[in-house]
Amino acid sequence: MSQSTPRTIHVLATSHGTDNANGQQLIHDLRDQLEALAKEELQVKLAWHEAYVDVQQPSLDDVVAALPDSEPAVILPLLVSDGVHTTSDIAQAVQSRENTVAAGPLGPLPQLAQVLASRARQHLDNDPVLVLAAAGTRLEVGQIQAQDLASQIAQILNREVLVGYCAGAKPQIAQVVDDAMKRPVVVLSSLLADGYFQHKLVSTGADVVTRPLLPDVTIAQCFLMRLKETLETAAYVTPNDEVLTS
Repeated sequence: MSQSTPRTIHVLATSHGTDNANGQQLIHDLRDQLEALAKEELQVKLAWHEAYVDVQQPSLDDVVAALPDSEPAVILPLLVSDGVHTTSDIAQAVQSRENTVAAGPLGPLPQLAQVLASRARQHLDNDPVLVLAAAGTRLEVGQIQAQDLASQIAQILNREVLVGYCAGAKPQIAQVVDDAMKRPVVVLSSLLADGYFQHKLVSTGADVVTRPLLPDVTIAQCFLMRLKETLETAAYVTPNDEVLTS
């Protein structure tokens, strides 16, 4: 049964953090866009919070600690794939507070593959080598997600798509680009926003480096999908967006 007076559900929109001013603004804009989309699509009372796992403040731990004890919370990672920040930082934040859950990152969603395939199509005239660039993680789960995403793009475009990482995994993006230089190289950035890693992609010398994922309404809608899935899985809401009693 739903409550007559809906309770508040806190959403901690949590990004990695960056010292790049444009990257910071893109993430702020994403949060604003998510809040607006949620008001249109979810009949749920949500309180939105800014949080970071690195570089910027407020930290996720501090935001979690400041939440009202009696109200549910969802940590929404504004991250592309799983890694230490999801399996350690965010997982520990969830464990630190009752009535708190975490959504998954974007992961290899078909909608994300379509976005990147669409960007690639603009640069296929010279039969380039396509390389999907991921941030990278030492964790196998995140590497598998990147490989899955590349496979989906390859299937859409009917051509091979390699994978290169900015850090944490091999092959490194610079090496993949160097090895492919006998042909034009197009690097498809799966990074969320401008920052150190995006600059690293540009420095590889690839013929084309696509822009980060943001801004893009499809990407925002994908994050909203992850939020809605989690609200339902945690039994905070019904599939009809009714807020459930605790």
